[in-house]
Amino acid sequence: MPGLLDMQGILTVALAAAAGLVAGILTGRGGRERAMREAAALREDLARTDQQIREQSRIAAKLRSEQQFLKNLSISLPRLVRELNRETVEFQDIPRQILDLAGSIFEPAQMLLFLVRSPGEEGQEGKEGKELFLRDHRGLGEIPATATRVRFGEGKIGWVAENKVEMADDDWLNLSRTEGRTLEDNHPAFHLSLIGPIVHHGKEDHLLGVLCVGEPAARPKDEKLVFQMITNLGAIAYRNVQNVRALQKQAHHDGLTGLFNKPRFMEQLGQMIFASERKAQPLAIFMFDIDHFKHYNDSNGHQAGDAVLRGVAEVLRRNLRPQDLAGRYGGEEFIVAMPLADGEQALRAAERIREAIASCRFPHRETQPGGMLTISGGVSVFPQDGTNSTDLIGCADRSLYKAKAAGKNRVFLHKTFEIGDDPDEMAKSDEVARRLDSILGQGR
Repeated sequence: MPGLLDMQGILTVALAAAAGLVAGILTGRGGRERAMREAAALREDLARTDQQIREQSRIAAKLRSEQQFLKNLSISLPRLVRELNRETVEFQDIPRQILDLAGSIFEPAQMLLFLVRSPGEEGQEGKEGKELFLRDHRGLGEIPATATRVRFGEGKIGWVAENKVEMADDDWLNLSRTEGRTLEDNHPAFHLSLIGPIVHHGKEDHLLGVLCVGEPAARPKDEKLVFQMITNLGAIAYRNVQNVRALQKQAHHDGLTGLFNKPRFMEQLGQMIFASERKAQPLAIFMFDIDHFKHYNDSNGHQAGDAVLRGVAEVLRRNLRPQDLAGRYGGEEFIVAMPLADGEQALRAAERIREAIASCRFPHRETQPGGMLTISGGVSVFPQDGTNSTDLIGCADRSLYKAKAAGKNRVFLHKTFEIGDDPDEMAKSDEVARRLDSILGQGR
């Protein structure tokens, strides 16, 4: 019995162990499945969290980009407006200012600015249509000459010029925008993301140029509207310079002849005298008027007289050096300042102008005494005849009257008092000039 009891005990223990083993196995399998489910749920939670973090990072990066855009705009835009509002701004300043603004906003790898030029300009007569020429660029190095000129309708840049609409890189994929045309880049080196026209909107839309931006590092929200703002500012800048120049021309130039008016000429002459004095260089004044101009007006009418004044001014312009300054002094009287010209050089130049006018076939010249339109003039020279504008013009004017008294159609060089000259003759000559000033004032 004891042996049997021992065997039963052993069997009971074994059965219990087996039951525990089976229970453990069954319990372990359920735990692993539960653990696997929990692990899968955790991985999904981690993936969602990672996606949320990525989205938040993207939003944060976008917000930082927008903040940087607003910062750049708040700095660049007032500076550009201030620069463009200066009275002294010139056409050549505008490309740099436009590219500076576009660069600060978009931070592009490439920028190009094309301006409009008619083929008839700069020796391109005989061609039809219009074209663009490259005025400024950044980020491209040297550009082949063939890529610096773009005809309207040629490639993407020419298409924008022809149609006057902004285009982003994705817009070219929509063929309905281009009426079914597939347009290529104007040059393989151009990787342009935004192309926009610079247009002045008046009674008619007038294209001034095309701005191109390539591979921008920053692409703000509503980038095409921002880009349009830049091109509109460019158009305003160019128009502003044109308007300022037109106003300056009206203020500084004679409306009939296009020469400098008397106030502007006198201002410029003062600066030229100062420069000549500082550099110890000569400066000549040539003053002349049209002979028998009152007779011409009375015989042919004031409109014909105005046409003669314009014609004389044109002949004068064609016979001046680039550094010479010409103005209408008043009525039929003209004046020229010739820097770096001594008396002999100025007299030769004045004679050349006189001969050119006398040989010009003006309308109704046959009604004038002698059958042609002529001038009489006088020349004075800085510093021997004077060191200020009043003295120099006075000497030239006295010589002009002497030329009138000597028979007209001639030019006299003012003669200063020199050792050996007869003082009585000099005084007599000046008295004659003064009398002529009052006698000839109406009919010279």
